[in-house]
Amino acid sequence: MTRYSLCPCQCLVCTSSVHEVKMCELLVEFFGILVAVCLCILASVAWHIHRQHQKYDHLPGPPRDSFWSGHIRSIEKVVAAGGIMDDYLIEISKTHGLVFRLCVWHQVFVFVLDPECIKDVLVTGNHPKSKRIYSKITNVFGARFLGEGIETELNSKIWVLHRMHLELWFKPSYIGKFASEFNGFADRYAEYLESKADGKTEIHMLNTFNKLMLHLLYKVAFSVDMGPLTDEDHPFVTTMKTAVIGFANLLSSPLVAINPFKWRFRRDVREAIKYIRQSAEQMMTDRNVAKRNGDYVPHDLLEYIMELKEKHPSKMTDEILLDNFLTFLLAGQETSANTLGFMIALLAKNPECYKKLQKEVDENVGAVAVITFDELVKLPYLDMVLKETLRLYPVVKSSFRETATDYVLGGHHIPAGTDMVASFYATSRSEQNITNPSEFMPERFDVDSPEKFSKFVSTPFSTGPHTCIGKKFAEIEMKIIIVKIMQNFDFELIPGQTCEIQDNTLLQPKSGVKCFLRPRKTVTA
Repeated sequence: MTRYSLCPCQCLVCTSSVHEVKMCELLVEFFGILVAVCLCILASVAWHIHRQHQKYDHLPGPPRDSFWSGHIRSIEKVVAAGGIMDDYLIEISKTHGLVFRLCVWHQVFVFVLDPECIKDVLVTGNHPKSKRIYSKITNVFGARFLGEGIETELNSKIWVLHRMHLELWFKPSYIGKFASEFNGFADRYAEYLESKADGKTEIHMLNTFNKLMLHLLYKVAFSVDMGPLTDEDHPFVTTMKTAVIGFANLLSSPLVAINPFKWRFRRDVREAIKYIRQSAEQMMTDRNVAKRNGDYVPHDLLEYIMELKEKHPSKMTDEILLDNFLTFLLAGQETSANTLGFMIALLAKNPECYKKLQKEVDENVGAVAVITFDELVKLPYLDMVLKETLRLYPVVKSSFRETATDYVLGGHHIPAGTDMVASFYATSRSEQNITNPSEFMPERFDVDSPEKFSKFVSTPFSTGPHTCIGKKFAEIEMKIIIVKIMQNFDFELIPGQTCEIQDNTLLQPKSGVKCFLRPRKTVTA
């Protein structure tokens, strides 16, 4: 063994050996420090998770699957079996009540399925929107998406400015002017379907509804004609679909934002969002040019959005106007298309309800060409069918609020800063709130129905100050389209389709609702 201290020549070999030993000592010391730091971080994270969980241990809820991931494993099992997270909530509520807590990694959420507590959370409690949740949908993969529009604005005073101004366009008296437009698009849609309605051609109803809703919304809300309804998708249809899929992926799997194998997907989503925003920006530029030239300018939703900046120049920017454009585009197209898809599927699977609705349309509307609001009033069963569809499939399935201070909800103490989730889907499907919740029974919404339940059992358009601003608009356009389908066609589901739901933030039928259609004989009024 070499004793370096006794080497009188200080030869190269000995010096090298000394350096190697020192280097090894430094590496050992470095890795020791690294391990110590990692252990400290791990201990700090574990302590933080423990303290977070401890704050909510007094609330009912199932035991955690894992200290670190909370209830993630149980949720994943339900999703893997073809369900959605809210199906898990329904199961939990059977043993732990209608207000309970669940842990998702370090975060704890209080889920609310009790109708009276839903009223408290969304109406009387005056709770603000959840900053943690709504801040996640402002940007998608670095591209500004919904930004600070009416849905994502967290400053209540500025939100009120959005709401008070824009809801003027959605008043029933104003929407009445669109009856002819709704009918026109419904007729164009019927003509498009007629070319395929031979009882043998497979028709992907959800795809056709998505296309129809986008064409209708652009024309009615933004005065832009996207051309005829054909098999070829308009660029807006494909780009909007890409943006929504990216948006849904980011919310359900946040790691997709850093996954190196998903870079092309993220790029496509960013480009889709950029395309939509640039197109909207060009529409606004063209509108301003028309105003300066003294040309006719329609008082459509686009004009109302642009007037926000004119009335509140210090609070509204061009980017916020674009945020509102995308908000209404997403809310007005996807939600209505998915609801129509679910309604067609439910009617096809429930022939008694299908025939009852068809008979109501035949007897009260017949072959009337223009369906007015007066005609719709004569169709109470259609209203029941729509309400029952939305009870089973509220396309926007949840709303999120945050406790500003310590709060008592349903007899439970909720700490300040808690995210509360009002699950419309789970509330309206809980057997504690409604009888035979999984059955499609439109008659339960009949005013003379013996079944009585709280109006907060089914709130698919939300409730309280944040009720969907376009509720009446959506109801009328969907009813007119369904009437036109019932007038002109018989339909049946193609066998073999699943009943599974696709949860892309907005619920949609996973199978797409593929149908065979056949023309009906003309029915006189």
